[in-house]
Amino acid sequence: MFGVQAPASAQGAGETAAEAAAPQETALSIPRPNAAPALAGMPQPLAPSDAVRLRRIFDYQARGEITAAIRETERLEDRRLMGHVLADRWLRGGHGHANPTAAELIAWINENPDNPDAPSIQALLQSKAPAAAVPSVSEGESLAQGDEDVPEERDNGARPWRRQASLDRAVRDRAYDGDVAGAMAAIAKGKAEPAYAAVLQGEVALALFHQGRDEEAWRLAADAAQRAPNEAHPSFVAGLAAWGLGRYDVAMRHFEASARADSGTPALRAAAAFWTARAAIHARQPRLYLPWMLQASQEPRTFYGLVARRLLGLAPGFAWEREVPGAAEAAALAETAGGWRALALLQIGQRDRAEAELRRLYSVARGNPGMLRAMLAVSTQSGMTELASQLATVVQDADGRPRDFARFPLPPLMPQGGYRIDPAVLYAIARQESNFNERAVSGAGARGLMQIMPATASYVLGDRSLRTSKGARRLNDPALSLELAQRYLLHLSSLDSVGDDLIRVLAAYNNGPGNLSRWLPGARHQGDPFLFIESIPVNETRAYVQRVLAYSWIYASRLGLPSPSLEALAAGGFPRFSATAGLETVMQAAGARR
Repeated sequence: MFGVQAPASAQGAGETAAEAAAPQETALSIPRPNAAPALAGMPQPLAPSDAVRLRRIFDYQARGEITAAIRETERLEDRRLMGHVLADRWLRGGHGHANPTAAELIAWINENPDNPDAPSIQALLQSKAPAAAVPSVSEGESLAQGDEDVPEERDNGARPWRRQASLDRAVRDRAYDGDVAGAMAAIAKGKAEPAYAAVLQGEVALALFHQGRDEEAWRLAADAAQRAPNEAHPSFVAGLAAWGLGRYDVAMRHFEASARADSGTPALRAAAAFWTARAAIHARQPRLYLPWMLQASQEPRTFYGLVARRLLGLAPGFAWEREVPGAAEAAALAETAGGWRALALLQIGQRDRAEAELRRLYSVARGNPGMLRAMLAVSTQSGMTELASQLATVVQDADGRPRDFARFPLPPLMPQGGYRIDPAVLYAIARQESNFNERAVSGAGARGLMQIMPATASYVLGDRSLRTSKGARRLNDPALSLELAQRYLLHLSSLDSVGDDLIRVLAAYNNGPGNLSRWLPGARHQGDPFLFIESIPVNETRAYVQRVLAYSWIYASRLGLPSPSLEALAAGGFPRFSATAGLETVMQAAGARR
């Protein structure tokens, strides 16, 4: 049996922004070295002598000393990692790189068809010898980076219809332009299944609600809900519109129908139950408040579920136990070729290559809960935070037991200037933006742990070099990314259109302060923070605010920190955003609890 410790380092990925000049302090975040030390307690499949030689080989190759690497390679006794040794040697490029022949590449592919680098070696062969017969590589479903299936936002309702991307887009564009007739005409022209057409009509109604056209929104959504009673979303929209009209008894019926619908995500059902409880009070049916709020509380990893638990005085209910597989499970992992290579690569500090092997092994392990648990334990202990969080969801689906320790990892992070805002908020944003993958780059060019755009980073630091491709790579440094995000959040809170409202700060971080200013006048809230959130007209931003707030409360629980924003919302107020000094001591104490 081998125990599992907290992740040893952060990863990262990013896009968004930040403010002012970065102080010259040493970051306490731990970078993600490719050659990490072997982890205590992990299986060590390599003989010590071979482990030492392999470390030297990879070190030589990293420095371009290929002759020395070849000389050391000849002394290897266990050659099961030769596929990785040669792939590293051939794919590096740069000064001192090796230049394999087509015959060597063909031989490599034939001997290593399941190696994660096989497609890259194939491409190298094709570039060298376009006319050569390229051997095939193993086809397996790898667990890709960035593929996160959030259980609380997964709709498990079985439907006889499928969405049509072009129809969705046509309806959405017309609806948010205020062209209801055009949107409804697009639905009719698309000849969608009746239930699908009703769902689209509900989305048109939501656009009307966001435009303050509550009466029209209610009529359209109520009609859609009647035509598709098994769909949760149209009823929820009808409830929001009725609430906006002050018809709380009508709103309660719609929210209840949404909460009872067969379809809908757990997060939506929790939201519907929460709003049913709220509407019951306004509709003078207080006896219904408790059962519906209790139902909302059954989803403790969602925004509304966590607020419900706080209102009811319930503990958060997170599962912070570490994954500790048995010896048999660890042995089963080591008995697979990919699992053995992953463990051996970890032994010599090649974590990136080990992670690639585990991701490829996913296709073999999918139907094997024991192997999945072993993979989860290995990835958690070795600091593969993104992979661990992905596997945590898979394993949770397999046996029904939450894996919050792995799903919400706690890599040791510290902004360059120290923490000046709530660490739980920064962890939550990093979890949402990049899942702690510091090398992630978005399609728009955002980089790093906190997904910072180079232009924003340049503005924040007053450093135009960050706009260059070379300078932008600095954003992959976790400590700098955290500092930029922290400064940008503080900058946003200083703007008149944002202020110290945490909801607005998060919305502006996601969608930009300019966009926030454009839609803010239409976001009615009547002093109600929940109605304000539901009035955010950008679907992505509305979901972002809810998810980051929920994640911040989850991380506050893990860090042993208070959750002032949760307390404020539970009291019916708008959560405040403020700078907080002297948090290093708290974070060090939290680190001791890991």
